[in-house]
Amino acid sequence: MSANLSAKCDESVDVLISGGGIAGLIAAAAFGASGHSVLCVDPAPPVTSEGAAGADLRSTCFLQPSIRVLEEAGLWERLAPHATPLQIMRIVDAGGAEAAARMVREFDASEISDKPFGWNLQNWLLKREISARLETLQNVRFLPGTGTAALTARSSEAIVTLTNGSRVAAKLVVGADGRNSPVREALGIGVKTFRYGQKALAFAVTHDRAHDNISTEVHRSGGPFTLVPLPDREESTPRRWSGWNAGRKSRGLPLCLPMRSMPR
Repeated sequence: MSANLSAKCDESVDVLISGGGIAGLIAAAAFGASGHSVLCVDPAPPVTSEGAAGADLRSTCFLQPSIRVLEEAGLWERLAPHATPLQIMRIVDAGGAEAAARMVREFDASEISDKPFGWNLQNWLLKREISARLETLQNVRFLPGTGTAALTARSSEAIVTLTNGSRVAAKLVVGADGRNSPVREALGIGVKTFRYGQKALAFAVTHDRAHDNISTEVHRSGGPFTLVPLPDREESTPRRWSGWNAGRKSRGLPLCLPMRSMPR
């Protein structure tokens, strides 16, 4: 039966990756750099420009152990010039009744290593650089605009039907396609959903004071507020990505700020 299904496929690959986000693109580069034939699909093309509609302005921190993976995938050489070190982790306990810091602690990476805790990179830039890396790998194909429609698992391979109607035989299928994963649903893998009753606001800001490669986490009872360093602008203006998670009853979420006071 499996042989008959394989014969009806349009192509065969070692690895099919469903999902072209950061995790899926890195997996494609890693498998490709190891010599495997790879097909990566995603229903939406990656937005690779900061000013484009739909750009992901969040950031991702890669801790020390992950850098070896990026190096072996041929990615770190591209990413390092755009990365901002996270040298100091500043933790602020402000969980009391008053909106004030009860305790502040700083942890410096130099106390345990000659390297930072990690490096921060903007998500839209990650997609741009990783996509460029995939174009240099002849054994990797990336099909943005095409997703996973169905999957049949066999003992030696999986048969994946794509949204463009083609069928692919793959020895390994990687589900990197988000919380509503078509791969997970096709395989009948159940999930449990937890609701935390929180809303999140993410934005990037510029400011006059240098961030000194410090990541600041302010922990309130309603949720945390985080400031993570980003690369300076061309005019050398320090910049940080910010994230604020707050409960529905929290009064600390600064939604009253006009957007013009929150520059990117």
